[in-house]
Amino acid sequence: MILGGGDSTVGLIEERRRLDKLRLQRIKDPKTRTMGINTEALAAQVAAKQAAKQQEVVRNLAYDNERLLLDQQLAYLEQERLRAEREKYVGVAQFRKTFQGVEKAREYDLNDKSSLRREEPARAGDTDPKLSVSGCQQFLGEDLSFAHRARIQQQEQRLWNEEQIAAKQAAKNQLGDLDSTYAQRAMEIDAIKAQLESTAATGRKAQAVAVAEYQLAQASAKRERERADQVMTLQDNIEEIQNHLASDILTENAEVGRSYIAPNRLRPDHYKGMPIEQQQAIILEQAVQREVKLTMAAAEKDINTSYDVYAESVRKMGQYTDAEVQAGRQEMRTRVMEENLQLAASQSASKSFLTTQVYKNSVDPSFFDQFGKTSR
Repeated sequence: MILGGGDSTVGLIEERRRLDKLRLQRIKDPKTRTMGINTEALAAQVAAKQAAKQQEVVRNLAYDNERLLLDQQLAYLEQERLRAEREKYVGVAQFRKTFQGVEKAREYDLNDKSSLRREEPARAGDTDPKLSVSGCQQFLGEDLSFAHRARIQQQEQRLWNEEQIAAKQAAKNQLGDLDSTYAQRAMEIDAIKAQLESTAATGRKAQAVAVAEYQLAQASAKRERERADQVMTLQDNIEEIQNHLASDILTENAEVGRSYIAPNRLRPDHYKGMPIEQQQAIILEQAVQREVKLTMAAAEKDINTSYDVYAESVRKMGQYTDAEVQAGRQEMRTRVMEENLQLAASQSASKSFLTTQVYKNSVDPSFFDQFGKTSR
């Protein structure tokens, strides 16, 4: 509450109004809406984010290049493995074609269909020069060249066995050479893989160290920013407390609650309460309303009492009417019962008369017993 002379009070009010108008202009001016924002800190954060994004791009590019190099090396090794397998299969096929043909088989002479066509006959005729002059013709089943032919066949079989043994040994040696070459190539591939994995592990370790250093730098920068934010927040709080203490928000100046545009209107956000006159007027109005409410309650109570008396009279009249209705119903039931007894007596007399006087020769069950006792 501001105390002092009239002139000083008016001067303070005018000065306050002038300052409020200037503050309103500053608030509505779009050029001054950046007040309270640390543009340097925002610019530093943007620059740090861009640098981090650039480092992420460079790291991803290095990862991509290393992955492409590994893929190329693995593809080359896979091609070498496939080439070695193809060469192996080609050698096996060539060996089978050269040394394991059908004509090289041991039983080929037994399965050859044209072998008899290539052999010479036992004798060309009666004048065969192979036969002696005084000799007889060759007898049926006689085979003079059996021993020679058997010896030739044994020699051929031995030669075939030796050739097959040599061919198998050569194939075994060739297969051993191929296996040795393949094993050496596999060992070379394993060595290359181990070297690549070692290089990748070294790169990952160096990258982890760089990331850790970058994170430490980021953490230090974050702590510095948080400290600066805390100092700035503390300063803002102190200024806000001082502004509240020096402003009209916590005072009881009633003039603050009136609008500068229309003095007859009140501002809800600056309203400081009603004056004593308005409070007394509201208290008097509330007392009048209480008296009116008591009068209306008494009148309503009288109306409810009259309604209760009328309802009680109606209830008693209804009970009397119900008793008369029940008595009339009881009398009617008695009369109906007597009429029913009279009707039952007359029906019994009529039935007895018909049975004894009118229907004397009525057919009884013994009449039907006489049928079906003979063959006619």
